[in-house]
Amino acid sequence: MKGLMLISRVCDIICTSTSLRRGISEVLASVADALSLDGVCLFMGGKTYPSPETLDSAPFREAVERGAEGYWVFPVFHGREVLGHLVVKGGKITSQDEILLKVVAKQLDHFSANLRSKRELKMGSRLLLELYTAGKEMGSILEMEEMGDKLAHFARRFSGASCVRATIFDPKGHRSYEAGEEKGVVQFYGEGYKRWVVPLESPKGSWGVLELFLPKGKRLSRYQRRVVYILAELAGTFLENVVLYGRLRGLVDERERQIRYLSILYQVGNAYRMTVELRKRAFLALRALTDPMKGLGLPQAFLFLYRSSSGHLEGLIGISWLGVSPWGEGDWGVDDEYFKRVGSSPAFRDLSNLKLPDALCKELEKGEAVQLSVAEYGLPICERGFSHIALPLLREETLVGALLVGREGGFDSEEIRFLTMFSHQLALALESGRLHETLKKTSEDLEDAQERLFHYEKLATLGELAARVAHDLKNPLVAIGGFARRLHNKMAEDCPDKIYTRTILKEVEEAEKILSDVLGYSKVPHLLKRPTDINALLDDVLFLHAEELRDRGIIVIKKLDRKLPPVSIDAAQMRQVFMNLVSNAIQAIEKKGSITVSTSLVEDRGKRKAKVEVSDTGGGIHEGDLPNIFNPFFTTKSTGTGLGLSIVKRIVELHGGVVEVVNNPPVGATFLILLPLEGEGAPKKEDTKG
Repeated sequence: MKGLMLISRVCDIICTSTSLRRGISEVLASVADALSLDGVCLFMGGKTYPSPETLDSAPFREAVERGAEGYWVFPVFHGREVLGHLVVKGGKITSQDEILLKVVAKQLDHFSANLRSKRELKMGSRLLLELYTAGKEMGSILEMEEMGDKLAHFARRFSGASCVRATIFDPKGHRSYEAGEEKGVVQFYGEGYKRWVVPLESPKGSWGVLELFLPKGKRLSRYQRRVVYILAELAGTFLENVVLYGRLRGLVDERERQIRYLSILYQVGNAYRMTVELRKRAFLALRALTDPMKGLGLPQAFLFLYRSSSGHLEGLIGISWLGVSPWGEGDWGVDDEYFKRVGSSPAFRDLSNLKLPDALCKELEKGEAVQLSVAEYGLPICERGFSHIALPLLREETLVGALLVGREGGFDSEEIRFLTMFSHQLALALESGRLHETLKKTSEDLEDAQERLFHYEKLATLGELAARVAHDLKNPLVAIGGFARRLHNKMAEDCPDKIYTRTILKEVEEAEKILSDVLGYSKVPHLLKRPTDINALLDDVLFLHAEELRDRGIIVIKKLDRKLPPVSIDAAQMRQVFMNLVSNAIQAIEKKGSITVSTSLVEDRGKRKAKVEVSDTGGGIHEGDLPNIFNPFFTTKSTGTGLGLSIVKRIVELHGGVVEVVNNPPVGATFLILLPLEGEGAPKKEDTKG
């Protein structure tokens, strides 16, 4: 009866108690009271439970280890494993009491196991709930770095490990993420810690490992181990998703970049169609490269064109900006005001005085993009710290220009591929613009030639008529002059009518001069060209006008280049040119002033030429008269035929030269003549008909 009551009491305590220590204390106290024992002590799980609590447990432990008189030891089994010992002292222990104490020891094992299971179940429920929350959070992550940090954090939280390291496999290099002690995982190797490695896998492969560092005496519950394994499985799937998302995002980004490149090519191609001007097309190309809104957004882009006259790639225009873009937010357009505004911005670069080195040109002739070294080529326009590349502009494998671009960080293969396509399109646009300019100039030259031909035809007709009239008038005029001279000579000196004969003779003489000029202009000049010293020819002309210059008070200033080589000209015809120019200068000044006559050797369009200038201080030419001064029969004087400057222009052009006027009112005017040297563009035949 006593035994049944004890067992019943022990069962009640075990079933109702939620605290292991309190339950064990109550069980031990019940056993000691029921069996009239001096003391009871339980050793289990590394802990000691004495009853009463003031009991000295040392003799009881010694009884477990060595045995002692008056002590009885009952092992506490869990299966075949001994978890502890129940030790009692005093009283008379019968065989039935021994059976009873063995049953109590077994019940204590069940009590401990039940409470442990409850705690583990509670902890497992909490871990599963947290695992669900962690799964939701990790499932929404699409960045590898954030995934690694979260995985290490959750693994340490679920396992209670001192430190956790999550290593994620990556083709570009494995990346590790840690959670735990500040010193990192290195301190845990060989310092009383053990490492537990869990793979991060999915059905499609292995994505990394999870390393948990635990003190050697610590064990994970089965729930903790299960949760860590589930976390690792989830992480493997999530990492697979992150990798797939990264690849997909890369493909999308690449496709978007390709679409953007094609859009830029399309838009700038349409913009090229809005204008045929070479410079505007160059501006449009630079906008496509440097505009961050409409184009590629490069900070530097420069354009060079091949000049056949120099045989070099010479700079045209460029853009170099940092900070605020010079292009604004406007749409593609070719408005003059817009380009003027951009051209006046600090970002604009005028490259007219810059040439690319010959070594770089030879590299570009190979048809490939060239990575530039600022130190090697020494280009002052290249920003330090930038990576630069030069791309050839080719037309049928012929180098017609170059495009130079630069920015920080360099260019990848896809960008170089786009820039190569862009340079091909730009080469066609610029070549088309240059051909249009050539065609436009040719058309203007043709129109000018047609106008001059029409003008010459009219002049030829007029000249023929004037020559016929002059020829028909010359004989009667000679007769009138002869008879008037005879009458004049027969009259007495004091005859009052002699004033009339003198007037007749003067007017007849003027009329004969006019007829002589008209007949001279109507004839086709016949040039007899010989190497001639132009300085000596000018000295003779000025000597012939010396008396008239002195009478009018006009000073002559000579600036003659005495080293000027001989020029192949018809000396007589050119003497007439210089005579007319000096006469015009004298008539423009009338009295008191100066005439400056100068010669020099100049280079014009790559060819050497002799330059002759005749300047006066006669007040200049009226602006309205400038377009007509070289037209035949145009004059602003009360006397004269108006053929002087026409004859000058005709003779100079027959020599392959050019005559121009530089008007500088109210000071005066300068007539400038350029004559080619022998072998520098002058007609090679000695006798030339115009």
